[in-house]
Amino acid sequence: MAVNPQSLFLALAGVHMLDDDRPLSGASIVFVMSRLGVGESAARSVLQRNAAKGFIVRRKQGRKTFYTLSERARGVLREGQEKMFSGWQPQNWDGRWTFVRVPVPESKRALRHQLSSRLSWAGFGQVEGGTWVAPGPHDVAGILGEARAELTPIAVYGAPQDPTTDQILLDAFDLDELAERYEAFGRKWATVGFESQASIDALGSWESLVRRVELHFDWLTLARTDPQLPAALLPEGWPGAVQGERFRELSTRLEQAESAAIEEFFAGLS
Repeated sequence: MAVNPQSLFLALAGVHMLDDDRPLSGASIVFVMSRLGVGESAARSVLQRNAAKGFIVRRKQGRKTFYTLSERARGVLREGQEKMFSGWQPQNWDGRWTFVRVPVPESKRALRHQLSSRLSWAGFGQVEGGTWVAPGPHDVAGILGEARAELTPIAVYGAPQDPTTDQILLDAFDLDELAERYEAFGRKWATVGFESQASIDALGSWESLVRRVELHFDWLTLARTDPQLPAALLPEGWPGAVQGERFRELSTRLEQAESAAIEEFFAGLS
């Protein structure tokens, strides 16, 4: 499994640090990340960077180091958890779209990349000509954040007019590629033998803990690129719905199986 160390840490933090106020030991974090393909030096570097930017708070207890999430980190992870588990788009969609035009000078490429990431995460796609579109109402000012002070954005909310069609706007989203990624997720987790609680229990508590982080990492990677379009705009038999159920069921089963390891996990490995 190819992993991005920062993304893997975010998945781990969302699973084990967001809803538990207890400090988590650095040794436990490094252990799980190592089991999922991140070397010790890379894992510790991720912890150092996140502590330096105030995403996590570090404290020493004897010879061990423990970490908790900052309030800013909790807000970021709560937002991600909402998208992963419940989705953002209203399913009783009324046919209206949000249109955003944000001219960015060529000299500000970093800002352009930042805005692209923010809009994509919020469910926008880009149509030909540089206009961003997303079904339903969106807080464009909130999405752009402080960067809007440097820009002259145009945001419009309403129904497309003839000859514009929903299909033309849907071309802003590569649903074929996303569908294949959902199918790949399903193939992977259908073949690891976790289709029953008995098979998960056979893993043991520590392996279940590691696999649950891996599951959330895989799903977070998908959630980041899914605009979560209303059902009316999705093709029949959309695999995201089926795999969403698989994700939630597996997560619950693995959480039950990992319970025996949790106390030792937070106490820190000896």
